[in-house]
Amino acid sequence: MFETSTSKSTTGSHKVQRVVVTGGTHGNEYTGVYVINRLKARPDLLSSYRSLAVETVLTNVRAFSENKRYVDEDLNRLFSMERLAETATTAEAKRAAELNERLGPKGSASACDLIIDLHTTTGNMGATIIVDRWCPLALRAAAFVQAEMAADDVHILYYELDKPEAPSLASIGKAGLRIEVGPTPQGVLRHDVVQSTERVLHSLLSFFERRNAGELLPLPDTISVFATAGSNAKIAWPVDDDGFPTALVHASRQDRDWVPISAGDPLFETLGGEVICYQGEFGPTAVPIFVNEGGYYGKSSGRGIGFAVERVVKLVPEDTVSEP
Repeated sequence: MFETSTSKSTTGSHKVQRVVVTGGTHGNEYTGVYVINRLKARPDLLSSYRSLAVETVLTNVRAFSENKRYVDEDLNRLFSMERLAETATTAEAKRAAELNERLGPKGSASACDLIIDLHTTTGNMGATIIVDRWCPLALRAAAFVQAEMAADDVHILYYELDKPEAPSLASIGKAGLRIEVGPTPQGVLRHDVVQSTERVLHSLLSFFERRNAGELLPLPDTISVFATAGSNAKIAWPVDDDGFPTALVHASRQDRDWVPISAGDPLFETLGGEVICYQGEFGPTAVPIFVNEGGYYGKSSGRGIGFAVERVVKLVPEDTVSEP
């Protein structure tokens, strides 16, 4: 865990002040909704973050009321500049426009300083912080949390996306990241998953509070992350004409998120008992992620098992981090 430094930063870094914590972007992921409800019920939990103006927002209100991931399409795929520019016709597209106006607009000087979007997964992902290439400040924050919560084995998932193409709700903010914790069933609250989510969240808020105070936090020059090959780095299981799987995740791969896979290792087993193996599509050192994620049974979210590759990336020095 980091020790408090008595030194003060002379970088003149821009402070993060308006922080928005969002939940329910996927309406059947109850943990995020519970956490933001607790923050509303217990304002004392935020009292130590005196420089941060923390807001909470329930994002996909309708999907949450219906206990669905989404009504028409995945809300967390609708915040690229291209999609935001389209005429909104679906329930989620209309909500995306509302959220963009309220929290952004995306790419504007008036956008909120930081969005922390809370998610859960049915996959055995543990505590994961998801950041994008466009936001080096988020990567610095994730590195801090990973070090502070070393005993919790926090992973950093890194999407190599620039801001205009980033589809996630968190990309509305000047800075943004997602917390993803699992496994937990959809539409269910588990104490351990809520607790893990809150630990990561408060570690992040602590980072930004201490950064605002000018503390020199001892972050490394580089950090190991798991980078995806874009947002569609998945291998899909086969489906029938109605979209129902005709194969399931192989028993030897179930619950083994973050465990490297080699060409020839079993991946799926079909209705007829045929084993479909990994063919090395993402290289010999790839790791499966979001293994058997319930949300990935639907076409709108992208079907299948995700893949990432461990790599080392540089942390942008604090004095070169642009305005949040």
